[in-house]
This record gives sequence, C-alpha cells and structure tokens, in this order.
Amino acid sequence: MHLHRGLRAAARVAPKFLRDLAGLAAVAAISFGAWLAWPPAGFMVGGALVLAGVLLTARQDAPPPAADGDG
Repeated sequence: MHLHRGLRAAARVAPKFLRDLAGLAAVAAISFGAWLAWPPAGFMVGGALVLAGVLLTARQDAPPPAADGDG
C-alpha cells in the first residue's frame, strides 16, 4: 500500500525532475561551448544563464499582485 503511494508520488515528480535535469545539461553544454571559444566566457555565459533561470523561477513563484484598485 505504501509502495503504491510512493510510486504515484514519484511518477508526479519525475517529469519535473527530468525537465530540470535537461535544463542543467543545456546550461552546461552552452557554457562549455563558450569556454572552448574563450575560457572566461564559459563562466560569464553559465552565470548569466543560471541567473536568468533563478529570476524566471522567482517571478513565477511570486504571488499575483493584489487587485486593490491602485494600479
């Protein structure tokens, strides 16, 4: 019974985990390609991509603005 519930929970989480894993692999590949062209560029590109992901995630997780008539 508990195993069945755990498998259902894992099945719900797996697509999100695989999506995040693919995103990290893409960031690593892009950063490595930039590093091959010029080593400092790899760190700059990687940092910019991670920062963009963090900002997009924070914006997505933020509560919607209140509809109080001020705006």
